[in-house]
Amino acid sequence: MQSREFGLKAPLRVLHVLGALDRGGVERWLLGLLPRLDRSMWQFDFCVLGPGEGRDASRARQWGSRVLHCPADPRWKSPARLYRLFRSGGYDIVHSHVHHFSGVVLAAARAAGLRARLAHSHNTHDGCPSTWPRALYRASAAALLGRFATHAAACTPQSAAALFAARRAEIVPYGLDGSLTDLYLAEDSAALRGALGIAATDTILGHVGRFDRQKNHDFLLDVALAMQPLRPGARWLLVGDGAGRSRLARRAAALGLARTVVFAGLRDDVPRLMQLAMDAFVFPSLHEGQPLALLEAQAAGLRSVASARISRQSAVVRGAVEFLPLEAGPRVWAERALASADAGRLPLAHAREQLLAAGLSLSSSLERLLELYCRAAP
Repeated sequence: MQSREFGLKAPLRVLHVLGALDRGGVERWLLGLLPRLDRSMWQFDFCVLGPGEGRDASRARQWGSRVLHCPADPRWKSPARLYRLFRSGGYDIVHSHVHHFSGVVLAAARAAGLRARLAHSHNTHDGCPSTWPRALYRASAAALLGRFATHAAACTPQSAAALFAARRAEIVPYGLDGSLTDLYLAEDSAALRGALGIAATDTILGHVGRFDRQKNHDFLLDVALAMQPLRPGARWLLVGDGAGRSRLARRAAALGLARTVVFAGLRDDVPRLMQLAMDAFVFPSLHEGQPLALLEAQAAGLRSVASARISRQSAVVRGAVEFLPLEAGPRVWAERALASADAGRLPLAHAREQLLAAGLSLSSSLERLLELYCRAAP
């Protein structure tokens, strides 16, 4: 998709607004698009609102993107900071990915004179308790989005409904890149497991996600504890990082799971770990939009047990995902996770064919996004 096809100037400059350039699903998706951009037609830059730029800011710069740091703390100074940045940036489109706070971002963009302002919903909940101050904030943000967002996008219809109410949003699914093409099965699975401190014959349950409340790692530890009498040799491989990791590691030790649970940290080889080191995938999130890790697990042929709170649209490969209510409890989750591991993998060709047919490649995802930009651009 080229901007010139729509009679637009080139390159079209897009500023993505994020909390940070860390290795979450949204960030990995956006960074995966950069190598596929025609730089004569498009320029993607990033504005990060967190206290730091994030671990992958250097990766964005390697692909020619600017990374602009505009801390949102304290919140009351944020609109003025954003206004100055937007006013001087020369951007054609501001694309905000920060859920309710996108209302503030796009109000500042409107004040700065930007005519194309896109809000994107990536989740079905903001993860905060429903107190009356939060309810007031959500209502105010919805009013700002209704007034200042010229276009709306979401990864799933459920994510759209969570942020935009009755407003129509363009559905732009995420895409997978190497997960659909790289094959690691010729490598030595036993060697990789050994490097992780896991025996080749152990049953390995896997999870990928940042360590925060949404991903529900405490429940994972409860499942691991319930699994011990069912299969004492089962091991858990938890990939990711975050503020809650050290607390979870201490809790695992207190439960006697220090040898059972492997905290692998951030990894650049998630598809490889899924293909060679995991026997099943467990994903008990409290809420999600379109979890990229669950799609990657399917691309690896893994069977998964996932929270019933996750959209059924996240299950693309037939027979790959079993949805369970969290209320079923750790024992039932442990039984079903072991059943998934014992059932064996699905054929990779079978899994990837269905993911591609569903438009879940990065090329398809980028095409839909650029079409939206071309319609939105002034």
